[in-house]
Amino acid sequence: MFSPLPRHGTRQPVRHPAWHVARRGLATLLLAGVAALPLGARPAAAQTPTATISAAPVPELIRQLPARLAENKTMTVAIALGSPPDDFRDEKGEVAGWEIDILRAASEVLGLKLELRPTTFDTLIPGLQAKRFDAATGQMGISDVRLKVLDMIGTLLGNELFAARGDSDIKVDSLDDLCGRTVATTRGSREIEFAEGHQARCKELGKPAINMLAFNDGNGAAESLMSRRADLLWLGSTAVSYFTAQSHGRAKVVGHYTDTSYIGIALPKGSDFSAPLQAAVQHLVADGTYRKIVEKWGLGEGAVREAPLNPTGTPR
Repeated sequence: MFSPLPRHGTRQPVRHPAWHVARRGLATLLLAGVAALPLGARPAAAQTPTATISAAPVPELIRQLPARLAENKTMTVAIALGSPPDDFRDEKGEVAGWEIDILRAASEVLGLKLELRPTTFDTLIPGLQAKRFDAATGQMGISDVRLKVLDMIGTLLGNELFAARGDSDIKVDSLDDLCGRTVATTRGSREIEFAEGHQARCKELGKPAINMLAFNDGNGAAESLMSRRADLLWLGSTAVSYFTAQSHGRAKVVGHYTDTSYIGIALPKGSDFSAPLQAAVQHLVADGTYRKIVEKWGLGEGAVREAPLNPTGTPR
């Protein structure tokens, strides 16, 4: 299952890109002993890759920083925790993941200290709009709807996957197959929006509504599947592929939704930091540092060839 995160009270039902992304390389990230766990049990914390990948400052890019960042030399980023290998707490309790590694390397390129502020997914966009932090990440898919209120930098390609328990006969060929099912995801996600938009179709088909359970993080959603509270888990491809791989057959991918599109870093719309941060990530792509990071986490098949700022044409 997902690596456990510290609980903040009781998890109440309270979220998020391709079939092929993150499957072959994830074998190196499996948790020892997961196969022996009873269904629904929590394994030990994820053993994270130990390689440290750093980047050197680039004076030309540092000169592009807005005055406020050049002065305080700190880049504040909100992180939605809970979905390995994206953003989670490792066995030492430290925030880890491929998105963290990219942000840390980008901050080094820009000569900035990286300050992480763990939070929940549903607080990311409101926090950016209120300019409480410089950027945010948490397996956030880039869509034309989000680009109306955010600037976003594409850092990986993927889509959304459905997982069921290993003994399930459920297959998801379209959202029609969700009607009458209980589906776990995370709070504030596009999955919630997609399900709500499909309820009228379920009624039209004469089927029961989709029962969505939304949790603060991927751990809660995955636990609800394995404890049989939910029939399906619906999250981004990196998280679901990681989860099913380390379940050793106790969970499996049973469908996908949306075309392959970008996952990325979000910033306030029109931020004076958007172009410098995009330039820093693009520098990592160009010099090979980015490739080392995504391959470290088994995500090489979803690697981008460029890190676009505000890529359009992503209807979902």
